[in-house]
Amino acid sequence: MRPFELLLILTTIPFLIWGLTTKPRPRWLNWLPIVAFSFTILHLVTEGYRWQMLPAYLLVLISLVLAVHGLRHPEAPTRRGLAFVAALFGLLCAAVALFLPIAIPVAKLPPMTGPHPVGTTSLYLVDENRPEIYTADPDDKRELMAQFWYPTTADAKGEDALYLDSLNVAGPVLAERFNLPSFLFDHINLTDLDMIQNAPVLDESLPVIIFSHGLTGIRMQNTTAARELASHGFLVAALDHTYGNALTVFPDGRVILYDEKRVFNGNDANPADGNQLVNVWADDIAFLLAEMANFNAEDGGWLNGRVDLSKVGVFGHSTGGGTTVQFCMQDERCQAGIGLDSWVLPVDDSVLTNGPTQPFMFINTPVWLGPENAALGENIFDNLPQDGYLLALAGSEHYDFSDLALFSPFTPQLGLSGSINSHDSLKIQNAYIVAFFDQYLRENASALLDAASPYSEVTIEKK
Repeated sequence: MRPFELLLILTTIPFLIWGLTTKPRPRWLNWLPIVAFSFTILHLVTEGYRWQMLPAYLLVLISLVLAVHGLRHPEAPTRRGLAFVAALFGLLCAAVALFLPIAIPVAKLPPMTGPHPVGTTSLYLVDENRPEIYTADPDDKRELMAQFWYPTTADAKGEDALYLDSLNVAGPVLAERFNLPSFLFDHINLTDLDMIQNAPVLDESLPVIIFSHGLTGIRMQNTTAARELASHGFLVAALDHTYGNALTVFPDGRVILYDEKRVFNGNDANPADGNQLVNVWADDIAFLLAEMANFNAEDGGWLNGRVDLSKVGVFGHSTGGGTTVQFCMQDERCQAGIGLDSWVLPVDDSVLTNGPTQPFMFINTPVWLGPENAALGENIFDNLPQDGYLLALAGSEHYDFSDLALFSPFTPQLGLSGSINSHDSLKIQNAYIVAFFDQYLRENASALLDAASPYSEVTIEKK
């Protein structure tokens, strides 16, 4: 819970507990609900309203009415039965008021550890040279939304960045994706990202890292990793892979939702039809890099020579991890790749004979999406001609390799995360991701990669 949320509840509880006794309230106790009301105002102004606090607001209101009456009529006889019922109801509100904000908190992302403040911006892109294969109109071109996270200047000013654009549209779609009520996502943009929207890019030559989300994912699903890398001086870019992601919201208001029948040719999700998908997504990454080269060459543009496109890393989650393998197999611009619990079954059959030639790291759950996927992944790892790292994170489940588990402590009970502490999990992942890209894009040798893992949750194999 946030500070003022906790304070406004705690300052009412002694007042209500006294109401269960037969003793008259001391005059000073009647001032506590007024203090709680002051905390409520501060909470609304500085922290922001969220529906989870409605029982707390009701709690403060009940206490305030009783307290004002007690202050105005100190000599009036107390109607013990009414006071007892009001206090009992207030304490029930207090229990609910404490539970809801804890069960559905405002997410707190692990702090960034790099030296740079971080900015972010989003762009609408159209690949005029590539038809959109997931629509019936042959004239449709591939349209994408891209988001960038990057180090910015120490004196950068601007609006605080939001976690999820177009929340009124995206929230209900994401809730449906996880079979949850839509209102559970209403407060997601209260998350403090410690990032500046549309801040200038730091005027240095920055290595580039591309992130690819999972099937029905979203481009900002791994914001924790993206902003951590940006704080260490990388420019990170992520795409919404249109039609394969949960939704894409374009600047003109059009909303494109995931359509399994369209993406998988009328079938349920499967590796055979998924092969076309990972190839489309790999082409998305190639297009994004080409667009970034244009932005970089544009005199006075927003990149204007600030990125080093000879130093490109790629990482992805689930289907995005398979896309990372596919892209690095076919595009020499990829200098290093990381897969997070990657779905590698859809990758081209040539993966075992003509796999990635770059240094590669896989970070997975202990079961890695099942025996067949794990067997192929281990074969890819065994055949890597360059340095390879194969990590298993004990206690993790598939969505632990995204930000999802940060949004409720009950995601393990909902089957959306494993038993591992979500903050510990992401800190471990971020440490390895930063170390890997720092070593293979910047040639800064990492003790974390060379030594045995300092984390008891990690099992690591190297080659």
